[in-house]
Amino acid sequence: MRAGNIVCATLLGFSLCCALSAQQQCTVGNLVGTWAFSEIGWTVPLGSGSSAVASPVTVIGVLTVNYSGKITGSGTTISGTGIPGTPIPAGEVLDFDFTGSVEITPNCTGSWRYSIQLKGTPAPLPGQFIERFFYSLPKDQVVSMAIQSPLSKPLWIGQYTRMGRAPESIAWPEVAR
Repeated sequence: MRAGNIVCATLLGFSLCCALSAQQQCTVGNLVGTWAFSEIGWTVPLGSGSSAVASPVTVIGVLTVNYSGKITGSGTTISGTGIPGTPIPAGEVLDFDFTGSVEITPNCTGSWRYSIQLKGTPAPLPGQFIERFFYSLPKDQVVSMAIQSPLSKPLWIGQYTRMGRAPESIAWPEVAR
């Protein structure tokens, strides 16, 4: 009986050690590749105080993550309000490019930090966007939430779906309007 208990305890300990060592931890390497994303939500103009009116915003795009954690991509957005400090009106379809970086912790939470440049403009918009995210290892998907925008109070969430594991340069094709 005692020998059986020792064998069971040994097997249990071995099983726990194997299970703990088999748990995967996230690194930037898990995110390397090309991703399609969509984001939807609301924005509230900065400085609007208690009279703030939330406005809908929708974004789609593609994102590439390389081995050093650099992100690049292109997207299209439409907002129910114009962009503050610019002559861009509400409802304008805007194409943009972005560059930035990604950080991820071993527990698969992380952040995107990026700046955007609207197509046809000479320089990026001032300031930085920041989104928090969770990467699901089993599903190979990312879910994000905006926490900082230089243009508004961001209230949008996003979903990222992997298109490929190779970090390829991708950009929107030009569309005549």
